[in-house]
Amino acid sequence: MRKLIALSLTAVALTLTSCSSDSPDDNGQNTALENAKSAFVDNYVNIVKASYDDALAKTQDLKTAIDAFVAAPDAGKFDAAKQAWLDAREPYGQTEGYRFYDGPIDGDGGEPEGYINAWPLDEALIDYVADGTGGQQGSDNRQNIVNNTAEYPTLSKTVLRDITGYNENESNVTLGYHAIEFLLWGQDSSAPADQMTGQRAFTDYTTADNADRRGQYLKLAAEILVEDLKSVVDQWEEGATYRKEFLALEKNDAIDKILTGVAKLSKGELAGERMTTAVKNQDQEDEHSCFSDNTHRDIYLNAQSINNIINGQYKKVDGTTISGTSLLDVLKLVSTEESAALEATAGTVMTKVQAISDAKFFDNQIIGETIDNISKPVMSAVSSLEKQGDELAQAGKTITGKNIDPRV
Repeated sequence: MRKLIALSLTAVALTLTSCSSDSPDDNGQNTALENAKSAFVDNYVNIVKASYDDALAKTQDLKTAIDAFVAAPDAGKFDAAKQAWLDAREPYGQTEGYRFYDGPIDGDGGEPEGYINAWPLDEALIDYVADGTGGQQGSDNRQNIVNNTAEYPTLSKTVLRDITGYNENESNVTLGYHAIEFLLWGQDSSAPADQMTGQRAFTDYTTADNADRRGQYLKLAAEILVEDLKSVVDQWEEGATYRKEFLALEKNDAIDKILTGVAKLSKGELAGERMTTAVKNQDQEDEHSCFSDNTHRDIYLNAQSINNIINGQYKKVDGTTISGTSLLDVLKLVSTEESAALEATAGTVMTKVQAISDAKFFDNQIIGETIDNISKPVMSAVSSLEKQGDELAQAGKTITGKNIDPRV
């Protein structure tokens, strides 16, 4: 009897020891996971800073090109300004995954993102359009800013900032990349099948009505864009208050923010607002960059923004790479199955958005597609992006225990 009791007690002791969180193996596993979480957050911050630095540098180049064009307008400088806009979009598109968690880009008031990348815009609020209406007539005549000298005798940063978002109308966009895009390319009134961008002539800045005011508007918009983007970059600088606060967060809280950003971009914003809406409405006005027809690159770059975090690396404009602990590295320590599934889905997403980028002219690609047919290229990519968003949300729950809603 005593022997049986002794054996039973020994078995209980062994069981308790094997289940204890204080066991050497568990301590090692927990330590590895916590170290990986910290390294992931650190690497994320480094990637954010590097990509915003690139975006700011290229946007400063855009401002320089615009200043040179406005000072002495000609066709060559006009083309150079448009190319500088396209170049600036390459790094900026890869910053979109840092949104949706009240970070420096879109805090409680939604600013300064609303001044940087707001869309779609009512282009007639800014300048003339093909039908000659000059904008929707409002009770206070806030329309056609370039040509409305009675309402806007003087153009200034304050005037342009005040009108953006006026009367809680999201299409009242006067600033940012897309306002500049419209001022450079003009309205794209061609049929999608024609595969043409907006056809604004450089003479709009030389001999057209209010040419000088148009140039002044363009310069102000570029100057404001640089200022607003720099205000975001500054908050991710070494020693900046927001950066220090972010790094000081409990790691699960920081990871929850990171994965909220990329999950919402993948499923809600990119797959939903930027792609499905255009397919549903069959309208090129729903393109993200409808004046320059650069939407195919927007889609690819936004997806790359998510992929950078999943794989823990960012390729800078100068060709060097920022890399470190990835989301996949952390997730693998908790669930190898989920990590493998997310890696496969992320690869599928990038293959499908690469095909969209290679085809160009997104407005032409959506012709004939329907939102219920995922066998076509655009909606097939949408389906993969939605799946990726759900898997990113699940990864957040698996790693941190927190729930993420990938919709926006």
